[in-house]
Order: sequence, then C-alpha cells, then structure tokens
Amino acid sequence: MTHWRLLALLLSLPFALPGCTPVVTDDDDSSDDDDSSAMDDDDATPPPFSMWSPDFVDPYFVNTRDCELALPLEFACANSNPEIAWEGVPDGTVALALIFDDPTAGGYPHWAIYNIPPTETGLAQAISGRDVTNTPPGNAIELDNGFGWNGYLGSCPGGQNQYRWRLWALSEEITSGPTTYGALETAAEAVSLEMVEMCHVFDGNEL
Repeated sequence: MTHWRLLALLLSLPFALPGCTPVVTDDDDSSDDDDSSAMDDDDATPPPFSMWSPDFVDPYFVNTRDCELALPLEFACANSNPEIAWEGVPDGTVALALIFDDPTAGGYPHWAIYNIPPTETGLAQAISGRDVTNTPPGNAIELDNGFGWNGYLGSCPGGQNQYRWRLWALSEEITSGPTTYGALETAAEAVSLEMVEMCHVFDGNEL
C-alpha cells in the first residue's frame, strides 16, 4: 500500500482529542426531571381527619372544663351558624354527618346535618339558622333542633355549658330518614369510617 493510500485511510477513521467529551444541554437530557416537587407531593403524608372553627374564640370567662374555645355571641341562640372546617377525609368516604349538641343538658339538640358531600371541606358561615334561608350543601339534610325549627340553634344556656361537635365520615349515605339526633347518631355509627370531635364552651350569663 502506498503512503498516500495509508494517509487517506487514517484520515477517514473517527477520533477524539484526549480529555474532550460531548456537551449535553438541559434540553437534550431527557432523564432530567426538573419538576422534583411532583414526586415529593406524591410521597407526602395526608393530613389526619380533623375539624375546627375559625370563628371560635378564647373563653371570656374562667374555664374549668377541658374545652379551651368559646362561641362568640353573634352565633348564640337564634342566630346563624359559625363556619365549620375539616380536612383529611378518609379514603372511601361517601358522605359526612355532623351533630352539634349539649351533653351538659342531657344531649340537647342544636344542629344536625347529614349526607354532606365528601368533596366539601366545611360548612360556610350563616347557611343555617332561625332567620336565614337554609342552604345545606348538595343533597344534605338537616334535622329539627330543640326549639322545634329545622337547622341551626346556637348555644343559649342559663349558665356555663360545654358543647360538642361530632363529624362522621361515612362509607355510604344514610337513607333510613332519621328524625331524631339519637337515630342519626346510630345510623352514622353503623357506617362510620372515622369520627372526629371538637368542643366549645358558652356562658349564658353573658347574654
């Protein structure tokens, strides 16, 4: 082989200078996941099932009971309801049920509403009460309170009472048509996935 043919063969072979590597831009790197937060969100632990009211306040009297929140006067007696909020509804929840009563007075009925859609994250302020047009969410149903009207009845005791709010996550809607708070509680417990509770205190002497 002549030296001209050998030189042409050598020039046709691929080669790279020592220490040089191809430069890859971000656009070329298909394996780079810039959206790292997406994976972080998927792995996040869901919040526990819980309930609260942004309208509750610190008690305005010495509280010797376990509850540390009070209901403001604007939500007392025949006024409309405070805002109620929740989060962490369990998987498989088909409906929610809420009962607000007064164990200090033998479970006196103040507000009961059931078959709340599971997509709801709370109950807005003033959707129920004596002098408002009741607007429960979805196909939710309210029961009559201890004063005999349908919907919310606020705290209205003669002294210092402690009240409880219970929220059930239900595996199915309640179709038995309960008419009393006790019957609703029984129906809710029968299909309950989880129940959470909060409380407030009220001093009727402030009225």
